[in-house]
Amino acid sequence: MKGRNSVWMAILYVVIGGIVGSLLGHFLSALWSPLGHDYFDLGSPTGPWTLNLGVFGISLGIWLQLNLGGIIGVIGGLWWYRRGRA
Repeated sequence: MKGRNSVWMAILYVVIGGIVGSLLGHFLSALWSPLGHDYFDLGSPTGPWTLNLGVFGISLGIWLQLNLGGIIGVIGGLWWYRRGRA
């Protein structure tokens, strides 16, 4: 059970690190523009994927957009997680 819990904790640290890093990258991009540039895009931020079967439909939308601050935040989250386990 401890192994499953540690995987979820690692994911939590990575997500929190990515969010904080992306926010900092967005706000600090005025000082250094590469921080705010989007380096990695996955998905479609313009709309969800839709499956219409006539009787019912399913819509699912997710996207990932990382800037340099977010990438640094993800690495920082992994480092923070590993540091806490040592």
